[in-house]
Amino acid sequence: MNAPARPAADEADAAFTVVLPARPYPGLRPYDEAEWPIFFGRERMVDAVVSRLVASHFVVVHGDSGSGKSSLIRAGVLPRLSQEQARGGARWRTCIALPRGGPLRNIATALARLDGRGDDAEQVLALRRALNLGRRAPAALAGLMLRDEHDHLCLLVDQFEELFEFARSAGGAGEARLLTDALVALAEAPPRGLYLVLTMRSEFLGACARFTGLAEAVNAQQYLLPPMSAADLVRAVREPAPLFDGEVAPALAERLAADAAGIDGLPLVQHALMLLHRAKAAQGSAAWRLDAEDYPAQGLAGLLSDHADAVTASVSPASAAAGAEPDRVVEDLLRALTTTNAEGHALRRPQPLGRLAAVTGAPAQRVREVVDAFRADGVSFMTPRCQDGAEPVLADDAVVDIGHESLIRCWRVLADPEDGWLVREFQNGLVWRSLLVQADSFERDAGNLLSPATAGERSRWMLRRNPDWAERYGGGWPRVQALVAASVKHRDELDRLRASEMAARAGEQRARERYLTAIGALGGAILLMAFAGWQWLQANDARDQALAASQFAEAQRQRAEVLLESTRASTDELSRSLEALRAQRPGAVGDGAGAAAPPAPQAVQETYRKLNGVANDLRRAQAQADSARPPTDFSAKK
Repeated sequence: MNAPARPAADEADAAFTVVLPARPYPGLRPYDEAEWPIFFGRERMVDAVVSRLVASHFVVVHGDSGSGKSSLIRAGVLPRLSQEQARGGARWRTCIALPRGGPLRNIATALARLDGRGDDAEQVLALRRALNLGRRAPAALAGLMLRDEHDHLCLLVDQFEELFEFARSAGGAGEARLLTDALVALAEAPPRGLYLVLTMRSEFLGACARFTGLAEAVNAQQYLLPPMSAADLVRAVREPAPLFDGEVAPALAERLAADAAGIDGLPLVQHALMLLHRAKAAQGSAAWRLDAEDYPAQGLAGLLSDHADAVTASVSPASAAAGAEPDRVVEDLLRALTTTNAEGHALRRPQPLGRLAAVTGAPAQRVREVVDAFRADGVSFMTPRCQDGAEPVLADDAVVDIGHESLIRCWRVLADPEDGWLVREFQNGLVWRSLLVQADSFERDAGNLLSPATAGERSRWMLRRNPDWAERYGGGWPRVQALVAASVKHRDELDRLRASEMAARAGEQRARERYLTAIGALGGAILLMAFAGWQWLQANDARDQALAASQFAEAQRQRAEVLLESTRASTDELSRSLEALRAQRPGAVGDGAGAAAPPAPQAVQETYRKLNGVANDLRRAQAQADSARPPTDFSAKK
């Protein structure tokens, strides 16, 4: 242990020095330690956590996502320790580590930075060896880090739930057990001067039971973060503004406070205030004011989504050619950085930058450009976030993460339940796992192939995938490639066979059509000939009927003429007889003795009767003769 030494006066003064941050509202990210001057509304909660921590050396702060756990500890508890305890002559040093990627290495590096030795490989290795001691690790760390009885060290392990995901990864279970053993030992018998704070989401409390003694330690020292009151929310909105020559109208503050009460409310309000203040500052006026009419028309979630769309547009070059494949680096990057757990919760999925380049198939420099745009100061959609000033180029092993899970839930293209990027990635994972099952069946029986339609679709689908992406869902890239290749080959063979059969059928169809055409032409000719014959027969029948009618009429005419002549002769004879009778009428002058006797009246009447009959016969004969004359137009008769 180093020689005892009380904290220097300049160190104590530094704890009380007020240096305003660059802006009054941090945005979507949590508050930093240096932003304690603009952190309002949580004073009572900070007091409660500090009291528990000083008394027991170990506190677990948990709550919902977006409830402000990290900000409470970073900008509330840790600065309070430095300021309050410095008044009593104590020296407090604080550091922050995350479990992602390797919790023991991360903690060792964070502790080494306290003495300015974060790049000292020997110091980091010595601290890592102390952490490997498990239950003896707290005492070993105290011996390495604490100087004297006035020295105090507080370690914050933020987002502790990431440890459970790390434990499920390959080789992560052993390291996770070493860390939890050290935490449990510290909770049971903390060394003097060593303090520990954990923050985690409440839904992961049950996972603590997977590690021996951890559930008991959490139960004894947990602090469930309560919601802020309406008055405290209004303070958090309004009080930072006067420090920067500004003002937030009470009506706007109250509306934002009401919105902050919901899920993701606090980070969304902070993000909206950051953008609204930026817009006012761009107008060039030293004094500024936010009024109710400045509330975003699209709502807080819509404002965040539009901001993310704008950042995407800034790093997605417009396609030069119509129909060209769109740039999908942002989509593939965000899909690689998010996941859905068994309970259906959307989670962040931190990944090294080099790994992201491999999974997306994009060059590392292109991925680095996109990450830099999303982690820029004033954006903070990804971490590690950029600070003011020049930032070093991210190394390939730098762990990239989503800045806050509210981005996953509020960005429309990512969170849409029907066709969002998160849903697409989940569905693609299911597809890959189903292909692995089919590949296993194919390896047992080469006939177990994908259907022809599925083979083509999966072949196109795999063009956007690669072996690094497949490792996320069980690997087996060569096995699936073999299955798809065999299925496509089988589909092509079926297509060739089907094309051959279709060609043969087409030839048969054409021959059948030619035969039917010839038969149809012959039948048509026969029909035409039959119709012509029928027409000819019809014409002959008409002529024959007309000729017969003419001959019949001629016979009738001749008969009528004979009858007429006969009747005329009879008429003439009767007329002569009548004249003779008239000549014999009574009183006629003649020779007296030789005169004939007058005809009897009966004879005269008989003669008149015959004459009338003959006259009637003459008229009928004349009419019959007229009607029996042959027609002059035979076409009028059938």
